[in-house]
Amino acid sequence: MPSYVCLVGGVNIDISGTPFSTLNLRDSNPGKTTLSLGGVARNIAENLSLLGIKTEFITALGNDTYAEEIQNDCKEKNISLTHSIVKKRERTSSYLCINDENGDMHVAISDMKIYNYITPKYLISKLNVINKSRLCVIDTNIPGKSLNFLMDSCTVPIFMDTVSISKTEKIKNSIHNIHTLKPNINEAEILSDMKIKNNNDLKAASDIIHNKGVKWLFISLGTNGVYYSNRDVNGKLPAVLAKIVSTTGAGDSFLAGAIWAFSKGEGIENCAKAGLSASSICVGSPLTVSKDMSVSNLEEILKNHWR
Repeated sequence: MPSYVCLVGGVNIDISGTPFSTLNLRDSNPGKTTLSLGGVARNIAENLSLLGIKTEFITALGNDTYAEEIQNDCKEKNISLTHSIVKKRERTSSYLCINDENGDMHVAISDMKIYNYITPKYLISKLNVINKSRLCVIDTNIPGKSLNFLMDSCTVPIFMDTVSISKTEKIKNSIHNIHTLKPNINEAEILSDMKIKNNNDLKAASDIIHNKGVKWLFISLGTNGVYYSNRDVNGKLPAVLAKIVSTTGAGDSFLAGAIWAFSKGEGIENCAKAGLSASSICVGSPLTVSKDMSVSNLEEILKNHWR
């Protein structure tokens, strides 16, 4: 089996704020702010690295202090940026998030223009690296034409995170050649062009998405867990109960956990359990990627919670 996972997508500086009490709009709220590295693909890469999986990360950086911080951090965490592009006169991506008093995201602003440089022309030069990997993780931060190019050109399994409602719009009519897709319920509604109100709707929406070219599907239900589906089986699993400090990055850790299990040859239900277990580690930390993410901690949850 190939020795590494390739990732194509976003890396940015995450700035988040959480109030000490009820969030008051249009006012200054006493609370706590944190600054960390983020971006969906980067978060998944860090989680995978903590789970002992080698990564090759293809992204775009500016020539600024944020880029230096990202490069130093990735080197420290064994995330390779060898095949990334650096644009000297551009800003490195940043993401500003305001949570409510429970740690759930209330609103966010993203500055991700730099990803327009991850073009099909650039990706052609990286296809050899991508197609020699164990699998390719893609987030929808990159341009739609680049997403389509990868779906057309990848010969290894594609694991895709839809990221957000607006970015899901880019692929709703062109999802194909995807092994695993992880939307939340709102994004699944966009992909299926239907409202999802109950379990029957989940099944109907999943069938529509599978017919577009997706083999495995994990629809995040937030605190209610996940709905998983492929052509043969489907089901719903509850979230692993944990004290929630922040939900930022929970979806990224879910996909990393699922990839870790997939790499071990597990089926879709066990991959979902691994993803939920990884998410429970993430939400207990104020950081986007928990320092407690490890194979031993993940295996302990799998053993004690899902036995």
